[in-house]
Amino acid sequence: MPTEWETFYLMVGSSAVILIGLLFVVITLSSNMEARRAVIGARIYMTPTVYHLGTVVLVSAVALMPGTPPYAMALVVAVPALSGFAYAALSLVRMFRNPPVPHWTDYIYYGVVPGLVQLWLIAAAWAFWQESEPAAYAIAAGLVALLLVGTRDAWDLATYLVTARADR
Repeated sequence: MPTEWETFYLMVGSSAVILIGLLFVVITLSSNMEARRAVIGARIYMTPTVYHLGTVVLVSAVALMPGTPPYAMALVVAVPALSGFAYAALSLVRMFRNPPVPHWTDYIYYGVVPGLVQLWLIAAAWAFWQESEPAAYAIAAGLVALLLVGTRDAWDLATYLVTARADR
């Protein structure tokens, strides 16, 4: 990546790391939940959110490495994006298998949107591999989208767990 991208990747990667740390705090809020329900919730909501944010961290870290060749950057974007797409699809399947889902928007924000963003990143990685000039912007847009959906999902998890805990 060119040096003019350093600030972007430092900001995006650092933001994702902070959100992952905050999710560990959110996990402590679920410590009083029924064990089965907590495990199902972690599989459907928590783990994929951490994975998507981890993808942002990984790509940002590699982008900041000096001299990363385009094919390596493309692979670092594509491989986690493929897994992230599978994770988003699996989250959707798990939501349909384990009703009731707390809110209908969960299907969109924990499954559909992350899946679409991961598909976007796969296409952007391919374009980057082909050394297409706008590919760097496409990767950046995908990372920002993952960061935003991760922020929304972290907020959703925290507010849900606090209200669920208050209902006890």
